[in-house]
Amino acid sequence: MSITDSATTLGDFLTGARYDHSGLVTAIHEYLDGVKREYGLNGFAERAAAAGYGDIVARWKADDKMGPMTEEMLRTLIAQRDLEHFAEQTGLSVPAVVTILARQLPIVIYKRAHAVEPH
Repeated sequence: MSITDSATTLGDFLTGARYDHSGLVTAIHEYLDGVKREYGLNGFAERAAAAGYGDIVARWKADDKMGPMTEEMLRTLIAQRDLEHFAEQTGLSVPAVVTILARQLPIVIYKRAHAVEPH
């Protein structure tokens, strides 16, 4: 681990950033809305299916207890530039964004699938 990585890890620990996802959840909703606008209602699910994760995302839609996802899966479904954008928006480090999204994205997918007003 480099000095930069160590400093980032220490900063995330001291600030609780790995557990603070309030801004990140909003950012992921905005991201998923953009995917929906660009690729259609099932754009994210189709991307997941193409990557071999279609069944997993379908289970997230059906059951809010099906997460979290792996870092590898997250990095396959969400581009590095988008992860960096989330970090900039929230003030979190990219490693913190990945950790939080791995736990929160399945919950967000479930809630969006069961929303009274669809996203």
